[in-house]
Amino acid sequence: MYAAQLYQRIRDEDPIVGGVFLALESMFRRVDWNEVPAADSAEAADWATFLAECRSDMSHTWPAFLAEVLTMLVHGWAYFEVVYKIRRGPEQTDARYRSRYSDGRVGWRKFAHRPQRTLGKWAYDGDGGIQGLWQSAPGGQVFIPIGRGLHFRTTEAGGHPEGRSLLVNARRAYRFQTRLEEFEAVGIERDLAGIPHVTVPVEHLSPDATPAEKATVQLIQNMAAGLRADERAFVLTPAEEWAMTDEDGKVHRLPTGYSFKLLTSGGTRAHNTDAIIKRYSQRIATSLLSTFLLLGGSEGKGAQALSSDLTNLFELAGTGILDGITEVINRYAITPLMQLNGVPSELWPRLEHSGLSDAALRNLLNQLGTVMNAGGITHDVNLEAHLRKHLNLPARSEDQDSDTTPNSAPHRPAQES
Repeated sequence: MYAAQLYQRIRDEDPIVGGVFLALESMFRRVDWNEVPAADSAEAADWATFLAECRSDMSHTWPAFLAEVLTMLVHGWAYFEVVYKIRRGPEQTDARYRSRYSDGRVGWRKFAHRPQRTLGKWAYDGDGGIQGLWQSAPGGQVFIPIGRGLHFRTTEAGGHPEGRSLLVNARRAYRFQTRLEEFEAVGIERDLAGIPHVTVPVEHLSPDATPAEKATVQLIQNMAAGLRADERAFVLTPAEEWAMTDEDGKVHRLPTGYSFKLLTSGGTRAHNTDAIIKRYSQRIATSLLSTFLLLGGSEGKGAQALSSDLTNLFELAGTGILDGITEVINRYAITPLMQLNGVPSELWPRLEHSGLSDAALRNLLNQLGTVMNAGGITHDVNLEAHLRKHLNLPARSEDQDSDTTPNSAPHRPAQES
């Protein structure tokens, strides 16, 4: 529970981490999802259409679901309960039957997120396999079997159900960075505003002070601390004495009584805290493969080529995460859905995702053009259809298909001899 709270605090408070997760969520929202038929037949295409209907017929949107899945990056894992419904039409008042469609098939009602903070314990079988999750609820603990769950993890190494948070390597740097920022802010404020310095008569600080004198000292302490409520910093010392000589030449030492003033440092600091804090920020960004966020700052040291390389690395890591999410959905959401509807396994559709960014697509086209110019790949209808789809261009018209033949040059009349 402590780790979950720590990771969530890093996610919410650190600007670098917040920027990384905002970038990931923005990229994931731009991803196109496509239902791919299992075969080139009308029946297979119908079941792919059914899968698309199920995705759009849930009580939450697909981007909202993906945003919840991305919490696994913070905590290392995310768990959802798959809730089904029977599609009996939009007029149904019961959510178990309400749907845009009325064909009586079993569809998805929702993928209900079970937040990490509600984890009670994990359930295992005799071989150490995960059997489900016990969720802490107001009325006790509720068991959600793995057969009804979608279990996303950043890594499955070692079989640990909680994976590994992307913020594990950032914890130490975050702790030091946060403390230094607090020290820096308090130090600057003290330099600007000063530290309250109060003096009181020496007898008030004596062990033999009367209750009234002790009460006076306590009141003064409260007043001084109230002036600096952020760190409650002040200095309380006995009053200085001053000397007075009477007519007989005798020296009398009298206390000055109460006084108040502000202390300042009177000099510059021995350490460049700004450089140290930036170093820890760099380490946090490095642990998340996102150092490109720090390029082109006030020092002007950012290089476009370096930024492009680092951005591509970040996108590559995001693609790997997206591949893992897609595989979990295909195996543990689509497979049971098809089985409940009695669909033969050879007709089960799959869900696929597009690339993460336009930059990756441009890189693909550049590489493809190089290979085609070298004769490694020849143009055909399938290649064109694939590129049109990824470029969000309209499909090739039937008139064009009939006018030209793939892999052949346009027909020219024979020249007369």
